Amino acid sequence: MFDAFLQDIRHAARSLRRRPLVTGVAALSLALGIGVNTAIFSVFNELLLRSLPVPAPEELVNVTSPGPHPGNTSTGDAGGAPFVFTHPLFRDLERVQTSFTSLGGFRDIRANLAFRGETTSEEGLLVSGGYFGTLRLRPALGRLLTPDDDRDGGVNDVVVLSHRYWTRRFNASRAVLNDTLTINGVPMTIVGVAPDGFKGTSTMDLERFFVPLRMAPRVSRWRDPTSRRNWFIYVFGRVKPGLTMAQAEARLRPPFDAVIRDIDLPAQLARLKADARAAYAKRTVVLEAGSRGHNANRDETMAVLSILFAVTGFVLLIACANVANLLLARATERSGEIAVRRAVGASSAGILRLMFLEATLLAMLGGAGALLVSGMTLSGLTRLVPGPDADILRVSIDSTALLFTAGLGLVTALAFGVMPAVHALRRTAERIPAGQGRTTNTRSTTRLRALLAGSQVALATALLALAGLLVASLANLARVDLGIQRAGLSMFRIAPVLNGYQPPQSMALFDRVAASLQQTPGVVSVSAATVPLLADTSNGSDMTATGFTPGPDDDRHALSSDVGERYFATVGIPLIAGREFTAADSDASRPVAIVNEAFARKFRLGRSPVGARIGTEGKPPDIEIVGVVADATYNSARETAPAQFFRPYRQVAPGLLTFYVRTAPGLDPASVMRAIPALVHRLDANLPIEAMRTMDEQFDDNTTSERVVMTLSASLAALATLLAAIGLYAVLAYSVSQRVREIGIRMALGARGSDVRAMVLGQTSRIAVTASLIGVGLAMGMARLTQSMLYGVTPMDPRVQGGAALLMLAVALCAGLLPARRAAAVDPVEALRAE
Repeated sequence: MFDAFLQDIRHAARSLRRRPLVTGVAALSLALGIGVNTAIFSVFNELLLRSLPVPAPEELVNVTSPGPHPGNTSTGDAGGAPFVFTHPLFRDLERVQTSFTSLGGFRDIRANLAFRGETTSEEGLLVSGGYFGTLRLRPALGRLLTPDDDRDGGVNDVVVLSHRYWTRRFNASRAVLNDTLTINGVPMTIVGVAPDGFKGTSTMDLERFFVPLRMAPRVSRWRDPTSRRNWFIYVFGRVKPGLTMAQAEARLRPPFDAVIRDIDLPAQLARLKADARAAYAKRTVVLEAGSRGHNANRDETMAVLSILFAVTGFVLLIACANVANLLLARATERSGEIAVRRAVGASSAGILRLMFLEATLLAMLGGAGALLVSGMTLSGLTRLVPGPDADILRVSIDSTALLFTAGLGLVTALAFGVMPAVHALRRTAERIPAGQGRTTNTRSTTRLRALLAGSQVALATALLALAGLLVASLANLARVDLGIQRAGLSMFRIAPVLNGYQPPQSMALFDRVAASLQQTPGVVSVSAATVPLLADTSNGSDMTATGFTPGPDDDRHALSSDVGERYFATVGIPLIAGREFTAADSDASRPVAIVNEAFARKFRLGRSPVGARIGTEGKPPDIEIVGVVADATYNSARETAPAQFFRPYRQVAPGLLTFYVRTAPGLDPASVMRAIPALVHRLDANLPIEAMRTMDEQFDDNTTSERVVMTLSASLAALATLLAAIGLYAVLAYSVSQRVREIGIRMALGARGSDVRAMVLGQTSRIAVTASLIGVGLAMGMARLTQSMLYGVTPMDPRVQGGAALLMLAVALCAGLLPARRAAAVDPVEALRAE
C-alpha cells in the first residue's frame, strides 16, 4: 500500500514536470492567492488574536470602572475612559482586593532619552511595582522592576529597557547594566532588560523602557499623580487559581464599592453637584478578558483587517478557479489515459488519489511561493505606514502563520483538485456510442469551464468596484476643505519640559526658536500650538458662557488648543471678527480666548461673540472672547469642525509646542525643513525634534488606514482582473480548439472571418456581461463592510459600480480578441481534412 502511494507521488511529480508552463502558471496563481492571505492573517494574528507572550495569559483580566470621571481624564491607545483609574484609586484596589494574585498598573509616556551625548524621543511605560510580577516575566538581563522600586522612600530612579530597544540602541551589550540613561532630564540607572518578544501590554505600542510609577511627577506631565481627579492609569490583574473571571469580579465589587463610598466619594464631594454625586456613587468595577492585552483600537483594526481579508479571500477564490480551469483542461486531455487505466483495472479511488496528489503537489509549490509573496506583502505594508507606526506592522511569519499557510494550501488543493478529477472520471465511466460522446462531453466541459471563468469575472468585478469606492473616497478626502492652507506649511514638535526645563526656561526657548525660524530665508510666518492639527490627539473641557443656560441634554464640551501670535494667519484659518493674539497676551494680562464659528453656534453667543465671556470646567466665565475664526479641522480629516476655543499659550506656559512654518509661495517647504535640525541644535544640542513633516505629509499620516486599504485593494483588484482575464482567455482558447470542425463547416458554407470573430466575441460578451452584473451585486453587498471607511461616496454609487462593470467588460473583450482571431483564421479545408 505504501509502495503504491509512493509510486503515485512519483507519477504525479512527473506529470507536473511534463507540462512546465501549466504547472508554473498554476503554482504562481496559488502563490499569489495564498501569499496575500498569509500576510494579512499574520497582521491579524499579531494585532488581534495573539496572546501576550507571558506565562498563562488566560489568567489575566483588564480592570475597568464605567462611570463619571470628575477632573482630568487622559487616555491612550490602551483604552478609553472606562479603563483608566486615578493613582490613589489604583493603590486602594491593590490594598483591598482579594481576587488576584497581584495587580499591575501602567501608563504610556513620551520621553527624551539621553545617553552619552545623544538624545532621542521614545515611547515608554510608567509601571507599578506589581507590573512584571503579575505578568510572571523573567529578565533577559539583570532584573525587572519590583514593588520595592515603586514605594515611597524607595530607590525609584531605575529603568528597565525593552529587549528590542536594548538590541537596537545598545547593540545588546551586557555592559549597559548599572549605566545611566537620562529620561526627561532625570538620570536613571539601567537595572535590567525585559525578555525578548515582550513589547508591553498594549498591542498597538512598542515600548522602549519601563520606569516605576512613582517617578510620574518627575518624568511625565502628570505632575500631581496623587490627585483623585487625575484619571490616567490602566489596570490589569491575574486571577487567583480556582476563580473564574465572574467569581473574581463578584468578589472584587464589595471592597471596591466600599472604597468608592467611604474614601473616594468624600474626596470628590466638594467639586460635585448633587446629581453628579449620585452618579459617581453608582460606579462599579467590571473585569474583561486580558489575555491579549489592552487595545483601544481593536474595533477599528478589526474593521480594516476584515476588509482586507475579504479582498484577499476573493483573490484566492479567483486563483483557485483559474487553477481548476487549467486542471480541467488537462483532465480532458488525459481522458484517454484515464480510460486505459480503468481498462487495466485501476479503481476510481486510485485514479482520484492520483489526481488529488497532483493537486496537492501543486498546492505545495504554491504554498512555498506564498511565503515569498507574504514577505513581500508585509514589507509593502510597512512602507505604506509612515513613521514609527510602521514598527507595529513589522511582523514575522511565525509557526501560526505557517500552519495557516499549510491549511490554506490543503483547502485549496481540495477546492481546485477534486472537481476536475470527478469530472474526468465521469467522462470515462461509461463506454459512449461513437458519434455521441464527443459532442456531449465537450459541451459539458465547456459549460463547466465557462462557469469557472464567469465566477472569476464576477469576483474581479466586485473587487474593482470595491477598489473604485475606496479610491473615490480617498480622492474626496484629499479634496475636502479642512479650513486650513496645507500648501507651503510644515511643522515639527519640541518638548523642552521632557529635558527638565522649567516653564520660564521653556518659554524663553520657544521665543528663541520662533525668532530664529522667522529669520530663515524663505519663511513667511511662524507660530505654534499645544495640540497639533490632524494628529488624532485632542484636549478639551466642559464650558460655561455668559447668557448660555444648558438644557439637560445639551453637550457643553468644546475642544481647545493653546496657540501663539499669528497662528491663524500662519496655518491659513480666516479671522472672521476681532483680532489674533499678540505678545501682550501673557500671564500678566487678562485671560482671553478666540473661538470658532461652531463654538459660537453651540453656546448661542449671537452674531457678535467678541466681548462675550466663557469659562472652563465649571469655573465662572472670566475669559474674554477677543476674536472669532472660521471653522477648521482639528484632529481628523473625516470629522466636521467641532466647537473649538483657543487661548494664548503665553497665558498657560506649556512645556511642549508644535511649531508651524509657512514658506513663501513657490518655495519647497523641504528646503526650510532641512535647516530646522541645525537651528534647534544650536539652541539645545540635547533637544530632539519630533514629527517634522509638511502638512501634506501630516494629512497622509492622518488618512493612513484609508490609504493602506485603498492601495492594497486596488493592487489586489488589478491582480484579480489579470487572473480573470487569463482564465477567460483559457476558456475561449479551449472552446475554439474544440470547435475547429464546426468553424470549418461554417466557413465552408460561406461564413466570413468577421462572422466567426463575432461568434467568439459574442460568447465572451455573454460570459462577461452576466458575470459583471453578478459581480456588481456582490460588490454592493461587500461594500457595506467598508461603509465606515467611505467618505463622500455610497456603496451604491452608479458611477463606480458601472465603471467597474465596463472596465471588466473591456478586459474580457481584450482577452477574447486572440482566440477570436485564431478562430477567424481557421482553414476550412484543413479543418475538415483533419476530421
